[in-house]
Amino acid sequence: MTKIAKILAVFVAVTSLAFAGFAVATTFGGPDWVAMTRAPYFHHYNFVSGTAPDFVWTAARVSDGAQVASSKRLPDVLIKVMDDILQRQQAELQNLNDREPQLTTRVETLTKAKAEDEKALVAYEKAQRERLAAVRLQNEQIAKEVIAATNEVQKIENQIALRREDVQALKRQADELKADQFRLQEVQKNLESLLIQLEGDRQRADLREQGLQAELP
Repeated sequence: MTKIAKILAVFVAVTSLAFAGFAVATTFGGPDWVAMTRAPYFHHYNFVSGTAPDFVWTAARVSDGAQVASSKRLPDVLIKVMDDILQRQQAELQNLNDREPQLTTRVETLTKAKAEDEKALVAYEKAQRERLAAVRLQNEQIAKEVIAATNEVQKIENQIALRREDVQALKRQADELKADQFRLQEVQKNLESLLIQLEGDRQRADLREQGLQAELP
């Protein structure tokens, strides 16, 4: 018997004792029957008092509206309601007892599935932790590569700056060479003019020499 079934069996036994006490009170006592209809035990039932001249009491279940008892005496109605409660509880207990093997099998299946799920979750957690460790290692490696690449870029930028200075120096030298070439061209023109003048002077000197030789006896 399952734990739930045992609890319900005890509850049915207690209910039976309460019913016996209720029967004794009905026989030998004079309780407030109307106040008893409002007790928590009868919350699932509606009690209605009829009109004159019969004043018949009826009790019906709240769940389905089915009438359970009808009598001019309210204690008789309460007793029938107690019988209905006991019958319903016994039927529920029997239903649970009938379902006990199925529920036991279901519990075993769920327990086995839970164990398998826990094992799978442990494996999944391990795999995710390993993956996270690998990602962290990869990120650290990428960070190192980024730092190295940054340093290399800085070196390249420094070299570019130096080359830019070299280019500017070469440009200044080229400008100076152009200026020197222009001056050389001017000097060459002057030299060419001097050569032309010297050639004219030489020709005149040759003519004079020839004239002087002709005048000699």
